[in-house]
Amino acid sequence: MEVRLITDRRQWNTFVASVPAGHLCQTFEWAEHGEDLEARAGGLHVGVLDGDELVGAVLLLRSAIRRIPGALYYAPRGPVVREPVGPTLELLMQGAARFARQKGGFALRIEPNVLENDTAWLEHLQHLGFRPTTHTIYLRNAWVTDLTPDEDQMLAAMMMTWRQNIRAGTRKGLVVREGTTNHDFNAFYRLLSETAERDHFYLYPPQVFRDMLDHYSAERAARDATAQMRLFITEYQGMPIATSTVAAFGGWAWNLHSGSSALPEHRKLRPNYLTQWECMRWAKQLGCHSYDWRTIPEILEPGQELWGVYEFKRGFGGAVRRVMPTMDLVLNPLIYYPYTTAVQLRRARREQQQRQEKSTKEQPASTTQVSAASSVPPG
Repeated sequence: MEVRLITDRRQWNTFVASVPAGHLCQTFEWAEHGEDLEARAGGLHVGVLDGDELVGAVLLLRSAIRRIPGALYYAPRGPVVREPVGPTLELLMQGAARFARQKGGFALRIEPNVLENDTAWLEHLQHLGFRPTTHTIYLRNAWVTDLTPDEDQMLAAMMMTWRQNIRAGTRKGLVVREGTTNHDFNAFYRLLSETAERDHFYLYPPQVFRDMLDHYSAERAARDATAQMRLFITEYQGMPIATSTVAAFGGWAWNLHSGSSALPEHRKLRPNYLTQWECMRWAKQLGCHSYDWRTIPEILEPGQELWGVYEFKRGFGGAVRRVMPTMDLVLNPLIYYPYTTAVQLRRARREQQQRQEKSTKEQPASTTQVSAASSVPPG
């Protein structure tokens, strides 16, 4: 066996799709979209070859902070091997550490797409020097809906109100279609921007989403065995009022980015229910067995951040899927600990700013503000 950097996209994606621990975020193309051009260029595709056969893979993304030398190399939902037992995982992680060091890496951070109760994975990673960290990038909990039953059975597994909203959407004239034009993309980004402002989440520049749609087109999927991604637009009387993107790879589908209009006359149509149902139907027709709604709260109690998002996802039927904790392998402690401290301080400042912005928006308007804002629709 040998460890080396892999350049064959089709070989990489075919292997990742075939492994239970494979994930969209470990496709070859995941390193090629993002705001930071330096980070995009710094991605590493490290593989273990047994002869000509790829038997282990880990995509490492580069993350750096100004004034701190070097970079952290991060594996989103990786590494990918069939079994942690045996030489493959050890060779892969040793090779990843070596390549990262050559590029100035001071740590490896991994978030394996492996269920938390898989003690074999945990024991082997700890044996290799990895330790859990609180510096999570992707949260561990996700909601997953089973796509294997027929459509009537899937609808029957949903909460009653969800079924009613899906069926009512069609009766009320909602139309869900695939977005293919630049006009459709602009509508998608406008609705996503409205939602980001309303729900206080960070929105990437439009080029990031254009890159993803291009990298995961049907043509690229056929050529490079990578994921397929689609943009769906929900219209009412010809006007886009809701949107979502979904990607499919290795039997799984992921709900990625969703947005909707805040206008009261649009919200009362409940377009998000029919939008997601059509995303699920597309994934099912493509042969996917599971629909991953992605992030839900770490603590499943009312009042927690993302609780409302969780309730929406839960209504479609399914179960919680919880993966292993984020783990770090320190390569240079003299840089790693200042880096983690800087990240923690930056996150604390960002969270404080978000709380202040949210508090300001929730405060009652003053007398002079009321007259100026009375004609503005809520939301």
